[in-house]
Amino acid sequence: MKGFKKHKDLEPHHRYQLEVIFLFFASLLLLLPYYLIMEEMLVDMHIWQWYFFWPWLIFYTIYSLKIRKDIKESERINPLKRPIIHWALLGIVIVLLHLQPSTLNRLQSVDLMFVIFSIFLADSYWDFKKIQLFK
Repeated sequence: MKGFKKHKDLEPHHRYQLEVIFLFFASLLLLLPYYLIMEEMLVDMHIWQWYFFWPWLIFYTIYSLKIRKDIKESERINPLKRPIIHWALLGIVIVLLHLQPSTLNRLQSVDLMFVIFSIFLADSYWDFKKIQLFK
């Protein structure tokens, strides 16, 4: 039976994808205790969510851009057609979720974190540096 590849054995492109995903889920796991502490202190989470979000977003963005910068052009992997279908379905689901009336008080920072995460993850499939708007 083959063993799993170690983190150092992964190609830089795959490591970038995994780190983008891991950091997003780590941020959600860190937000949960923060939310519970703020709820215990009886503060308005719609205001206090941003004190967690902005430092984390700055760290997440700088770290992801640093990892992305280390990927050489020759190490980029051509995307498959299947992820394009997944992104289209994800976009449809997100639009449908926002069209539904909601009685819950949603945290806008989580929505914004998800947008940033989606941009970095999409960039890991399609190199945004190669996009040319005007030829």
